[in-house]
Amino acid sequence: MRNLPLLFLLSALSPAAFAAGTADLPATARTFLENRCLDCHDSDTKKGDFDLSALKTDFTHAETFAQWVKIHDRIASGEMPPKKSERPPAAEMQPVLAWMKTTLTQAEETRQAGTGRTALRRLTRSEYESTVRDLFDMPGIALQAMLPPDGTAHGFDKNSEALSISHVNLAKYMEAADHALDLAITTRPQAPTVQKVRTYLTDRGGQAPNLSMQGDVVLLRDGKADPAYAPAGEIAHIDQGAHEAMGSFETGSSVGVFRREDESVNYYFRGHTTVYPGRYRVRTSIWSFQWDKGQVLPARGTEAARLAVVQLTADGRGGQHPNYTYGYLDAPSLKPTEHEVEVWLNHNEMMGFDAASLAPVANYNRKGRAMAFTGPGVAVDWMDVEGPLNDVWPPRSHRAIFGDLPIQEFVPKDHPEVRAPIRKPYEKSWLRLGKNTPEPVPGVWTVTSTQPLVDADRLLANFLPRAFRRPVSDGLRKRYLGLVEERLKTGDCFETAMRWACRAALCSPDFLFHYEPAKLDDFALANRLSYFLSNTAPDEQLTKLATAGTLHEQKTLSTEIERLLKDKRAERFIEDFTGQWLKLRSIAANDPDKKLYPEFSPYLQDSMILETRAYFREMLVKNLDITHLVRSEFAMLNEKLAVHYGIEGVVGPSIRRVALPADCQRGGLLTQASILKVTANGTTTSPVPRGAFVMDRILGHPPEPPPSSVPAVEPDVRGAATIRELLDKHRNDATCAGCHAKIDPAGFALESYDVIGGFRTRYRSLDLGDTAPRGKIDPFIGISFKLGPNVDASGELTDGRAFKDIRELQAYLAADRQTLLANLARQWLTYATGREPSFRDREAIAVIVIAAEKRGGGIRDLLHEVIQSDLFQTR
Repeated sequence: MRNLPLLFLLSALSPAAFAAGTADLPATARTFLENRCLDCHDSDTKKGDFDLSALKTDFTHAETFAQWVKIHDRIASGEMPPKKSERPPAAEMQPVLAWMKTTLTQAEETRQAGTGRTALRRLTRSEYESTVRDLFDMPGIALQAMLPPDGTAHGFDKNSEALSISHVNLAKYMEAADHALDLAITTRPQAPTVQKVRTYLTDRGGQAPNLSMQGDVVLLRDGKADPAYAPAGEIAHIDQGAHEAMGSFETGSSVGVFRREDESVNYYFRGHTTVYPGRYRVRTSIWSFQWDKGQVLPARGTEAARLAVVQLTADGRGGQHPNYTYGYLDAPSLKPTEHEVEVWLNHNEMMGFDAASLAPVANYNRKGRAMAFTGPGVAVDWMDVEGPLNDVWPPRSHRAIFGDLPIQEFVPKDHPEVRAPIRKPYEKSWLRLGKNTPEPVPGVWTVTSTQPLVDADRLLANFLPRAFRRPVSDGLRKRYLGLVEERLKTGDCFETAMRWACRAALCSPDFLFHYEPAKLDDFALANRLSYFLSNTAPDEQLTKLATAGTLHEQKTLSTEIERLLKDKRAERFIEDFTGQWLKLRSIAANDPDKKLYPEFSPYLQDSMILETRAYFREMLVKNLDITHLVRSEFAMLNEKLAVHYGIEGVVGPSIRRVALPADCQRGGLLTQASILKVTANGTTTSPVPRGAFVMDRILGHPPEPPPSSVPAVEPDVRGAATIRELLDKHRNDATCAGCHAKIDPAGFALESYDVIGGFRTRYRSLDLGDTAPRGKIDPFIGISFKLGPNVDASGELTDGRAFKDIRELQAYLAADRQTLLANLARQWLTYATGREPSFRDREAIAVIVIAAEKRGGGIRDLLHEVIQSDLFQTR
């Protein structure tokens, strides 16, 4: 049972019934509570599990304070006293509400007077990684996985309450700093030679050769089956070793793929395994076709290919290595199409591929294998990997520490009392799986200085302010210079001594924590603004304005907001904020039941995330009206989602703005498949989590968790009963009814959408029901589920307004603009400042909403007003 009507508040108290700690309760408030509340909330009745008679007025106590806030809100909203009771006249309520508001506000001001609203908070894992990447201009260095996971509070990991620190964190920060410095500091006088390697899926060590023998892959040449290597048929190929000895897989043939990746199949371009981390140019040629028992025919349309970065583990052999999606590429029918991207590759990483839009097909157990198969395929001609690409040497990462100091060979006999720097050569840890070759440099090369302390002082004067994100005093700089001097005296070379100081800086509170005075100065404002909209340290322009002391000026700040939103790093804000606010980070928390939802695929899931990010980006860029949170006349779709939603005319994997048909039950955030998946489990949907999501994330009224004594509703996948029927026992229980009356309506409207966000009029089942039509499901996907009971998406709001489907609910939600604006303002403030807005901040948020409405009511209007507010600019 969620959100107990915590205060089925108050309806008849005798003075003697109050707790001893309420002596300072004003007469007006005491009389009101006695006459209106105590009947339902005394020690005997405790309706909603709330005993008002035990409540004290010690507002310094957090739990007591929270209870009085709830009392205030229930009375102010008209929820309490309940509808069945006589409604008190305004003249009776207003003095009580005024007393509560004044007392609660004063209590908060007293509590926060010495500490400010936001406690000291450290960088999150995401912020840490982005900050190091930008500090050293290494945009792909992977650090998050090296650090312990962050906690969350009030929906975000940036909240100070969630960002604890322990000896484990500190140990991992040292490891991460060492790793970053290993990559940042160059160990060679010239850049590695740019190598261009052409690699194929059939390169030695990959799975494609074996799959070609089983019929899940075919070799192609000139748009036809390769005459030198027959497609697998009833008669099996000779063994793979014999083919390799004959050079069958080294002819440069294209590879036609029928089987997409699964738990036992992966497609890697093993011809290039990265030796030297850095930027690489990747080009590949792909296309699609229809295979008909040996014939290559025009494809059914444009297929989608997934390009991935694979992080090899152990000895790098086999499959199932960790990887992440770099992007999805068009594979047009019979038209080899070249795609070029620039990607950062870390040591021992390679590129991967998947025929993402294909259904699961396994020809290896089909009689006749590929020669008995008719269906779609994606062809990969080749891939070129070129790099590492360096436009300057030493690289910018090295220059961030050592500037333009020369790199020279360290000859031990010339420095008998100086220790050479320790080296971890990439050449020795390279897995030796690619055609590219390492270039070891003989000798030990290191940065040198003829006046080390003078140079160190100059270099630290540049590095420390950038690392600490604010001016650094002479005293603090001298402390780090002292570390360099100490290491030099013990016999370390200049590089090692400077590294020691930089490592200490990267593990120091000055780097790891946000420095925020009570009223943010321009440097603290630059930090807060940058970590809000870019998830990283302030760039040169922000730092310049902070130094000039002009950033806080309204016009200047407004200009910077617009500039940052246009910067490519704003994608970090979009990804990180939507990932937490809308819970997109947890989209892979469960896998849909394969029998109930066989059409689900990783490509569909990735498309879901891309849709929501693109939609939020479109709202920001176009400054769309706040009502677009809940309804719109367009969606951001690719072909995969369009087919899933039943919308025609969209081709290819790229996301674009698509006008919705007039009768379409899509639009806004709530009908997007990503939201619908994160609010369901892998088997069934429930109005409760979906309704709670709407209340919390969209409307800003989070329900309380159910009491531990209330059992969860178990789903019925047999199809005998609907979730609405199963919920009736909760809704008919007086203890639960009040909460479910608020939570369930939005959830009922969203029952029109299944676990993976598909629209439905009937529930799927595994037992009872009618045979399901194939509909939009790929013909190569088997169907075994049935169609069970009809979906009832109607409901009634607590104020009595009824709706029959999601569109009518969307209209009701869109009509409450102030609630939508106020909630998004609260979410942004929580995310940006590291604290949830408090009771006394409500009036300030109301002012923000009014100002945003005057500007036009778009979400970028709201963003400007949030950042210009005192709530944003104070700790």
